Amino acid sequence: MPETPERCTCGTVLVEDARFCHRCGRPANDLTAAEQEQFSPAPPPPPPPVVAPPQPLPIGFGNPVALRVAVLMSMGIMMTEILPFVNYLFFAWWLLAGWGGVRLYRRITGLRLSVAAGARLGFLVGLFAFLGMAVLFSFLMASSAGHDLLDQMVKQDPRTAEVVNSPAMLGTVLLMMLFMVFAMVAGICAAGGALGAKFAAPERRA
Repeated sequence: MPETPERCTCGTVLVEDARFCHRCGRPANDLTAAEQEQFSPAPPPPPPPVVAPPQPLPIGFGNPVALRVAVLMSMGIMMTEILPFVNYLFFAWWLLAGWGGVRLYRRITGLRLSVAAGARLGFLVGLFAFLGMAVLFSFLMASSAGHDLLDQMVKQDPRTAEVVNSPAMLGTVLLMMLFMVFAMVAGICAAGGALGAKFAAPERRA
């Protein structure tokens, strides 16, 4: 090992056998490459990459959790529609289905929906509930019970015979009825979803 000089190039008196100047850090002797690597400080590790948390999916047909919640709550609506006496409160059940859909979605995902997102989820509940009602209504009208219902309508009001005997007019009336039912079901369920989101406890927003 080379002899250690008495002074560093900066003028500082070096300690005996010192490898580096305690003032400026300059090597006291010419070190080999291995020694320089040994005494050189290790570079700090790179910082870990910052991973942004995934953004929650918006409420819609592309959100599988929202679709499952909407289908489940619509099945609850269908159950209330076929129970006697209970089906008289259908407006309340539609409103509660939208509200319950928001609460169930929050329980599954831990997210608090905005009022607009809650209304969209309630609309999905109403949409699936309407589709189920439309299917049941189609089966009813195609069955003998549906024909008996039309006959009773004609007997009670003979003027309806013109509508019943005209497929075009009957189809138009049925489409108008279905549109009105869809507007009511989807609108009330959306209102329930908006209310459920508005009065929920504060938490992360979707």
